[in-house]
Amino acid sequence: MKATIDVPEDLYRRVKAKSAMEGHTIREVTMALYLRWLEEEPIIAANPTAEQWLEGWLKLADEALEDAPPGPTARALLEEERNRLEPR
Repeated sequence: MKATIDVPEDLYRRVKAKSAMEGHTIREVTMALYLRWLEEEPIIAANPTAEQWLEGWLKLADEALEDAPPGPTARALLEEERNRLEPR
């Protein structure tokens, strides 16, 4: 089936350039994104409870940490610096 969608020109150029650099066609990239989107579970429900909302954010945080470089977290660094300050 063929479908026509309007894509902002700047976005299309960026996608076209990246897909060419990686050796893929725009069709291949589009199909991969559609399939990935269909397989994903919704992170946050349409009308989440407070628990669902928090679980969704914690899941996003866990996913972000998977790609983080090794070493101390920003929070750990800030706490370390805070402990170095002299009391007022």
